[in-house]
Amino acid sequence: MLKQVILVAGLISLAGCQSLPTQHTSPTPSPAQPGKKPGVETPDGVKITPYDRPEIQRKQLQVIVPQQKTQLQKFDDGRQLPVFKQLMQETQTAFKQGKWDEAEKSAMHAQRLAPQSAETFLYLALIAGHKNQPANAESLARRGLSYAQSNAMKKQLWQIILKAGQSQNKAGTVQEAQARLKSL
Repeated sequence: MLKQVILVAGLISLAGCQSLPTQHTSPTPSPAQPGKKPGVETPDGVKITPYDRPEIQRKQLQVIVPQQKTQLQKFDDGRQLPVFKQLMQETQTAFKQGKWDEAEKSAMHAQRLAPQSAETFLYLALIAGHKNQPANAESLARRGLSYAQSNAMKKQLWQIILKAGQSQNKAGTVQEAQARLKSL
């Protein structure tokens, strides 16, 4: 019997906790007055006003590809420096006089000032050829080719490679140099 009383009391208390929610009748929003933005009030008195922004939409972007430059890239290789010009003049003078060590010294110093100048590599390769160092001459001439801008400079460097290949008895190097000289 006691169990039945406890069970009935528990059911009554559970039924009492569940009640229908109270319905609040909110006033009908008045039509928006000109110059004022409509807002929504929350039960705690905070007014929420939405932004007047249009919805973000996806649009296809028009991609513009820049045209490729067909001109040769000009290196800012330091050839315009007065010190470089003076050193190259010294190199040419010493080279014409057959003073290989002095010419090499001036060319190396000029090469440090303008490391992307093909002219320094040309003179260093010529000096190595005169000093009977064909492998060094070929290597320097090939490095100079990577910076050469004119066909005349390329032709001079390929001629050095041809001579170096002939003195080393490298048939592949000789054939490559001859083919490149014909194409220039």
